[in-house]
Amino acid sequence: MSDSDNAEDKLPELDGTANEAVGEVSGDKSAEHAGEKLREAGEKLREAGEKVAEAGEKVAAEAGEKLKEAGEKVAEAGEKVAAEAGEKLKEAGEKLKDIFTKK
Repeated sequence: MSDSDNAEDKLPELDGTANEAVGEVSGDKSAEHAGEKLREAGEKLREAGEKVAEAGEKVAAEAGEKLKEAGEKVAEAGEKVAAEAGEKLKEAGEKLKDIFTKK
């Protein structure tokens, strides 16, 4: 996350803190209360964003591991198919050899 993203995530908190301070200094309880609610909402929003980012990292790591495992299974299957095909070709070659050498 870039510094500008971090700053943008902090804006609701900072705005709430500023409104809360203005309300406190001016004695305007509704502005103070609104500022407090905005600050709290900003904190919750930032925390939720952090959780989403952590979950995204976890999902990406798990997906990477699953893809790696799938790739290994495909490689193993490919090796098995290649070995079987090689054996079949060897058998076919031996049969052709027998056919052509029995003249």
